[in-house]
Amino acid sequence: MSGIEDPRPLLRRGTDGMSTLVERVSPERLAAPTPCTEFDVRGLLEHVLTMTLSYVHLGEGAVDSDDAEAAPVHVDDRQWPTAYREAAERLDKAWAEAASLERSMSMPWGAVDGRGALLGCLLDTVTHSWDLARALGTTVAPDEELAATTLEVAREIMPAERRGGATPFAPVRPVSEDAPASTRLAAWLGRDPEWTPERSG
Repeated sequence: MSGIEDPRPLLRRGTDGMSTLVERVSPERLAAPTPCTEFDVRGLLEHVLTMTLSYVHLGEGAVDSDDAEAAPVHVDDRQWPTAYREAAERLDKAWAEAASLERSMSMPWGAVDGRGALLGCLLDTVTHSWDLARALGTTVAPDEELAATTLEVAREIMPAERRGGATPFAPVRPVSEDAPASTRLAAWLGRDPEWTPERSG
């Protein structure tokens, strides 16, 4: 899948970027809307943390995404940066052995090896970083090189025709071909590329 031999360095860049954004979340912003319309900022952070911990469980030996699913998290309003940073560190440790990339796993998009599973984690992490950055109105620049790589992964894992039903993504949104890679990634996964907090209502 995608020709990426080792997704771990890419994923580490993704979790580093997410950590930078989570550091900027004040308690007052937790109820703010996000481009991932089913979540406010708190709900998005809960989803991202739970997702990250599920991939920790896969790295630690689980072979089915259903068995690896983490319990819902409950975090004090001021502890989100610490909670996410610790989860990202656990993720690194869980996948530290190269052999973990070769294990067979069952994911919602099919049977893959550990390499393919981590690409799913990369996709979620980078996409939700865009969601969080837009929700916060931050000036932190996206990692566009990472976003471009993740867009390639998204087109493979989540093709345009695979929408609706149990698939948690809306249809692909139109966006200029010369738009930033992070914006094209968001549009590919059904986000409004022009979303702002002011337009969310």
